[in-house]
Amino acid sequence: MAKKEAKKLCFVVGPIGGDDSDERIHADWFLEGIVEPVFAEHFPEFEVKRADKIAEPGRIDAQVITALLDAELVVADLTTLNPNAFYEIGIRHMTQKPIIHMRLENQPIPFDIASFRTLSFSRKRPKDLELAQGALKMAIEAVLADGYEVDNPVTFSRGKVEFAQSATPAEKIFQNQLDAILNRVSALERPEQGFTRAAAFRFGKAGNISPQTYTLGIQGNGPDAPARIQGFIDRIMTEKFQRMSVTSDGGDFTLVEVTELPNPSLMKMLRSEASKVGLTIGQA
Repeated sequence: MAKKEAKKLCFVVGPIGGDDSDERIHADWFLEGIVEPVFAEHFPEFEVKRADKIAEPGRIDAQVITALLDAELVVADLTTLNPNAFYEIGIRHMTQKPIIHMRLENQPIPFDIASFRTLSFSRKRPKDLELAQGALKMAIEAVLADGYEVDNPVTFSRGKVEFAQSATPAEKIFQNQLDAILNRVSALERPEQGFTRAAAFRFGKAGNISPQTYTLGIQGNGPDAPARIQGFIDRIMTEKFQRMSVTSDGGDFTLVEVTELPNPSLMKMLRSEASKVGLTIGQA
C-alpha cells in the first residue's frame, strides 16, 4: 500500500485570547472565515494549523517555534498588535521563509513593518469575506510561485549590511542616490516618519525637518481627529516636554517641534498612548 504523502504546513499566527473573548471571536472568524476556506478550495496540499489547534502532546511554546521554523508558509494576523503574535512574526522573519501579513482595516501597523505589504480586510458586509479570501489567494499564489524572493525587515536589513560590506565606491554612490529618492517618496506616505515629512511639506516647513529639530507628527482620521489630537497634546505631550511649538491647520495632521530629543522608550510610550485614542505619532 502506497504511503500517504504528508501535507505541507501553513501555520496561522495572530491574537487568540481566551474562550468567548473578543480576541477569540476575531481569531476564529479570521481562521474559519478566511484562511481555511482558501486553502481547502485552492491549496489542498496544505494543512492549516493554529497554536491552539495543535493536537500533539508536548510543550506548546516549543511546538509553536518549531512550526514557525519549519512551516512552508505562515499567515500572520497583525490585528490588535498582540505581543505574542509579533514575537512569533519576528521568529518567522529570521527564517527568511514566506509569510503573509494581514490585518483588520484601519488597525495601526508598527513602524518597523509598515513599509512591507499587509493585506487589509473588513468584516462589515457579507461580501467582505469573499474579498478577503480573494486577496489571500492571490498572495499565496505569489509566494508559492517560482522565483519568489522573501522580503521582510530582517532580509532587507541583512541585504543592506551585505551590500555595504562588498559594494564598490560607485555602487555606494548609486545606493546613496537611491536612498535619497526613497526618502522623498516616503514623504508621500502616511506611516510614521513618512506622514511626518508629508505634514512638513504641507505646512511649508520641509526645510526644518531633520534629526536636529526633533519634530514629531501626529495623525488621526475622522471628523473628530483635530479634537483627539489636541486632547493628546494637552494630556500627554505637555507633561513630557517642557517646550513645544505646535503647527496645525485644524485637519488630520499636526506637527509638534520639541526641544528635547525623544528617546526610544519615550517614543514607545507616546505611540502606545496615541494608539489608545486612534492616533499615530512618528518622528522625522
